[in-house]
Amino acid sequence: MLLFLWKSFTSENIIYFGIILNFGDEYINFIEWCNENIGFASLMLSALTLFVSILAIFVSIHTAQLPFKKKLIISTGSYISKDGIGIHVTVTNVGNRNVKIKKIGILIGEKIYSDKNDFVNGPFDLNQGNEISRYYKQDELKSLIVENNIKASKKLIAFVEDTEGKKKKKKICKVHNL
Repeated sequence: MLLFLWKSFTSENIIYFGIILNFGDEYINFIEWCNENIGFASLMLSALTLFVSILAIFVSIHTAQLPFKKKLIISTGSYISKDGIGIHVTVTNVGNRNVKIKKIGILIGEKIYSDKNDFVNGPFDLNQGNEISRYYKQDELKSLIVENNIKASKKLIAFVEDTEGKKKKKKICKVHNL
């Protein structure tokens, strides 16, 4: 139930529910103009409704695409094992669907160094929340760098490519820091 107790207009004040609101003449004139020009208020409401409708369409499209979102995270680091020390590249699927990985390796200059078993076994599935790691020995990487005359200023970059052709990279270090 809506109850209006008391409403009074003066040139400087609006008394509404016993509260005095101070407005200047320009605000009172604007309110009176809006009351006289109903088409203006309708135009403003229509524009606001159109804006909210377009915003709702974009939100619904974004929400509809969420189950098909593909996102991979690359993490790198060093490892120590009984065989020696080296660098590992780990790819984690944090998206909302399964991804097929085509290549995973280290990019130095223009060449990708990958595990030879990846080419033999072909693309492999990476389910939601799962991860896969590849390990590269430091001395093997150093010998590849020397054999291919790669400059010390080049970067070692972790590299992943899926079967849809999307590539993701992450810098590991510069060659001279290896």
